[in-house]
Order: sequence, then structure tokens, then C-alpha cells
Amino acid sequence: EGPRLGADEVARITGDFRVTAGSPVSVILRKVDGYELGINENSVEVLPGTRRLIVDCRVAETKSIARFTVDAEVYGGQRYRLVARTGPGLESCKGVDIENVQ
Repeated sequence: EGPRLGADEVARITGDFRVTAGSPVSVILRKVDGYELGINENSVEVLPGTRRLIVDCRVAETKSIARFTVDAEVYGGQRYRLVARTGPGLESCKGVDIENVQ
């Protein structure tokens, strides 16, 4: 919301798309600081600072879905990706981490 800021002024957080073909584990970004992502959104640009993420982790083989809250410190000009921490044999999702990909 508001005027568009430059890429060096915002952080981009990306999860997986809600519809995935053949992916064994999907990490879906649902909400950031109260902003609920739409069905076609898998990423969001935010101002630097501490952000609260609501994330679903889906495991295809077991059809399980686990919801996690992730508090993350993000910095302007950086890109981040949500990554699942899975149990043995991809049977369950134990948590979600946010990794800097730039």
C-alpha cells in the first residue's frame, strides 16, 4: 500500500504457489503483519524491520498441513525465501525458516 518504493528500500519475501504440481513439500505464505495474501500471490514486498509471517507447510505424501508463525527481521534490498524443515522421509513439516537468497 502507498507509493511504490525502490527495490533497495523494501524486502521481498517469497513462498511457494498455492497450486504446485508434483512438489513434495510446499511452503505457502498466508499473511504478513495482518495483510492476507490473495490466492494468486506467493510473495510480498515489505518495509525493513521485524515482520510476523503466517505460513502453511504442506507435505504431499501424507497430505498434512502445519501452520507456523515466523517472526523475521528483514532488510531493504534483500530477497528472502521460505524453506520447510521436514522430518525423516518428508513425512511431516517440523518448522519453516526464512533464508536470504541474495
